[in-house]
Amino acid sequence: MARDKKPRLGKGEDPLLGKDVLDTLLRTLEIDLKEPRYGLSASWEEIVGPEISPHVKVVDIRHGSLVLRADHPSWANLVLLQKKRIVKAVRDRYPSLGIRTLHVLGA
Repeated sequence: MARDKKPRLGKGEDPLLGKDVLDTLLRTLEIDLKEPRYGLSASWEEIVGPEISPHVKVVDIRHGSLVLRADHPSWANLVLLQKKRIVKAVRDRYPSLGIRTLHVLGA
């Protein structure tokens, strides 16, 4: 079997673990999860819960507003019902982002 000449990230014949691949990718893209914007996305499930997080994603932060996108209007409504709690959780965890409100875009 012919071997390709691409450089490998693993040592020898052993592949890297998933965590090591992710760490390498994040370093290559210069993404620091300690930076609040990235940390917010990484901790989104903890903030909104496992039921909402697959259906509502962080899109942007603009002028003190957390911009979200929901995959269905029902999920958007559910987030809006919890708006005060979510904004408080984000502000408590990431005060440097200056989040004062949130907006949900539809699918």
